[in-house]
Amino acid sequence: MKYDLSKKATKGAQRTLDAFSAAMFQILSGKSFYEITVNELCQQSNYPRATFYNYFDDKYDLLNYCWQCLYKQIHLEEYENLSPEERLSVFFDRAYDFVEANQTRLKQILKSNTEEKVLLLHFRIHLGAKLREIFYLGGCIERYALPYELVADHYCNTILLILEWRFLKENDCPKAQALQYLNLLLGALNMNEKKGV
Repeated sequence: MKYDLSKKATKGAQRTLDAFSAAMFQILSGKSFYEITVNELCQQSNYPRATFYNYFDDKYDLLNYCWQCLYKQIHLEEYENLSPEERLSVFFDRAYDFVEANQTRLKQILKSNTEEKVLLLHFRIHLGAKLREIFYLGGCIERYALPYELVADHYCNTILLILEWRFLKENDCPKAQALQYLNLLLGALNMNEKKGV
């Protein structure tokens, strides 16, 4: 990404970033990601192409930024001082609430992108990377006899499996029950921590 996100954005820069990410999600609600052009993103956000390229390399770069915006909405940065169990529970709780609150829009986006699985795959890759970061920072890498990347991918896939089952397949399941399912599915991993293997 051309814009340096490590520094605090000015109000103008934040407005611009917000406008482009909102434009991406708006267009994705009715169109495949592959069909979206930079010109459409610029028209939807009311910014010229030059401004787009001041911030992003291409539409994939903007999509990466969109995923980062989603992570900010569920406050992933707050997990550093929690135990792995608490971290997972809070993360799942917030992810569940986010998906529930945005269920209609997420279904529209996925409906518009059914043929190409790039969007869901792209999201899985970013979520997996974010979970690996959370596990690494939280000291989970010493906890399991398995590589922490494998553990993070397992957690990521299991979380997404339950969210997809609940919201995309429309199974009636309150959040507490969904968390219980998550704990049951991850139970085998928790039984095989380093000390027990």
